[in-house]
Amino acid sequence: MDIFAAFANKLPAQLLSPGSFFSIYALASGLLIGFAYLALRQKRRRGHVRLRPLARAFFRRGLLLHRSTRADLFYLFVNVYLTAVFIGWACLTVGPVADAVRNALTGALGPRPTSAAPDLAARALVTIVGYLAMEWGYWLDHYLKHRVPFLWETHKTHHTAERLTPLTAWRVHPLDSLLFANITALSFGAAMGATRYALGSAATFAFADVNILTAIFFYTFVNLQHSEVSLPLRGLAGRLLMSPAHHQIHHSIDPAHYNSNLGNSLAVFDWLFGTLVVPPRESPRLKFGVVEPGVDPHSITELLVSPFGAVARALTPKAAEGILTIQAVTPPMNSAAPKSDEISA
Repeated sequence: MDIFAAFANKLPAQLLSPGSFFSIYALASGLLIGFAYLALRQKRRRGHVRLRPLARAFFRRGLLLHRSTRADLFYLFVNVYLTAVFIGWACLTVGPVADAVRNALTGALGPRPTSAAPDLAARALVTIVGYLAMEWGYWLDHYLKHRVPFLWETHKTHHTAERLTPLTAWRVHPLDSLLFANITALSFGAAMGATRYALGSAATFAFADVNILTAIFFYTFVNLQHSEVSLPLRGLAGRLLMSPAHHQIHHSIDPAHYNSNLGNSLAVFDWLFGTLVVPPRESPRLKFGVVEPGVDPHSITELLVSPFGAVARALTPKAAEGILTIQAVTPPMNSAAPKSDEISA
């Protein structure tokens, strides 16, 4: 009974835990920020604010009832209830990685020196280092999945979304989640092991057991990134932070946008490695999706089953011969994409 109750409570936990990116609190915060941005933009352009157009930006029928959105809802249940079971046995965890790094440093450099850093400063440093390590792991994982053919096949499911809503964040194949969990465990675990060796502690400033810097992202931009509200950051801010408009460009079917804006909450790694596209001030009226003739991107078979076969085919020797060919490692999108409604918000 306890196992059944824990299983049944998985979705309510996502919705009610303050530390969840998909909590009702984070969703409401993002919604308020989006409404405020659109209201200010409408006021600046027209001199007044009309609530109905603002509401349509988030709740119009064509968005909420689109097959893409229904497919996202299917993947919400897949990932909440099944993916953790699938990947749990095959994932590195942060603790052992951190211990291995700390022990390796101890063996190479000797016992940890006594740290004179005040507790407040040490916590601040660990918080920043941990946040940057997770962001680096996210960027590296994302970069590899857009550059290596068989990894792209695990990630492509996410890009088949033709409409963007906060549910799209759940449109992730279990193989994609498996790779992501291992890469971020390595990056974050290595950072925590190094800080434990240097400072003797890995305590962070946290909100609901989440790094406070990550929590700020959860309550500001994360749920607007998968939306059709083009809220851009430009200038220096647009080179440091991943605004909703940045991530919408990442989902664009425009070839000029392929393999760009790979960061999570930071744009700085994209800036450093040449994958950054700063969004324009006005909405570029993007279209989203992946084009594969004769393939229904929203069917359960294509969403859940086909990626396993696609990965196997991509790993064959013949497919591997094309790994350095630009065309082979570019997401299979083109200008012949089915037309979806343009962003109007």
